[in-house]
Order: sequence, then C-alpha cells, then structure tokens
Amino acid sequence: MATILRDDFDRFHDYGCLIKNRDIYFGSYTYYDDDSGETGVDFASTATLMKNLLYLDQLKNEKITIHFNSPGGEWSHGMAIFDLIKSLRSITVFIGYGCVRSMGTIIMQACNKRYLTPYCRFMIHMGTEGFYGHSEDFYRSSDEGRLITEQMYDIYLEKIKKNHPKFSRDKIKQLCSHDTYMSSTEAVKLGLADSILPY
Repeated sequence: MATILRDDFDRFHDYGCLIKNRDIYFGSYTYYDDDSGETGVDFASTATLMKNLLYLDQLKNEKITIHFNSPGGEWSHGMAIFDLIKSLRSITVFIGYGCVRSMGTIIMQACNKRYLTPYCRFMIHMGTEGFYGHSEDFYRSSDEGRLITEQMYDIYLEKIKKNHPKFSRDKIKQLCSHDTYMSSTEAVKLGLADSILPY
C-alpha cells in the first residue's frame, strides 16, 4: 500500500478534496479587484470542483458530498457543474453552509440529496447580464438572457412542483423578479432543498 506523505495531504486539502471521505469543499477562491465581493462560481473554482468530482467518481461509484458556501457566480460555469453532476455515476449530496445564493441554488438542484444547515441563507433572483458591443449584439445578448432565464425557471419548477403541483410559472417569475432571501426552513418548504441538516 502506498504511503501518503504530509505534502500529498496538504495538496489535496488545498484543492478542496478529502479523498478518503469523498468530501469536496466549494467556496470562492478570490475577491473582485474592485472590492465588490467574492468571485463565487468562476472559472478557477469550477475547474477545480469538476476535476475533484470526476476523480472521485472514477475511483468508485459511491456517495460524494459537496460542502458548499458561495454567493453564486456565472451561469455558464455553474451549468457546467450542473451538467457534470447529472452525468456522474455516484450519488451526490449537497450541504449548504453560510449562504447558498443565485447560481449556487441552481447547482444544488442537480444533486441527489439537498441539505441546508440551520442558519444557512438561501437566495434566488433573476441574475444580471453584462451587455456590450453594437446594437445587434445587444439584441442577441438580450435573447440569450431570456433563454437562460427560462431555463432557470424550468430547473426550479421541476423541484418545486414535487411539493406543490399547482405552483405556477408566474409565481416563480415573481420570486425571481428581485432578490428573494429565505431561511433554510423556507427553502425546504418551497421544495428547493430536501431537509435541514441537524447538528
């Protein structure tokens, strides 16, 4: 049996992956240069999480637990994580600590089990788009933004309707029209989390 050196442990820990326990930690790597907050789901954190997920899934087909604390982030990176989780052989367990907001609330819907800690804060919203270029680019970007928004509604509604079959698309649009904050209990009641993780 190979010996695991302290340097190996530190390296894996720095990448947010505890191989023996099949636990992965996901959080922001850096802050924005303008001090506006955490980067959240960005290229670097997404690449690391995806590598960790693929590695653990390749080792064996067993439960993988994602420990998550993030204010959200970019749609494209988040959906890369979403699609990868959906494709894994392993059962995935999501545990939200601190805050699960914006893109984080989408990612957790891909997991087989979705837990929040008692004091975790949950937030859904429309998200923001940064448009630039000439007028034709603006119109095309606007169309893309609307398509993404509809995909977001579909993901939420698929889970919500399991608890509330009559929950309408208009209701989810209304909730996402502004920053809607929820307690862990409220997120569970709505159907966007399975239960609160006890201490």
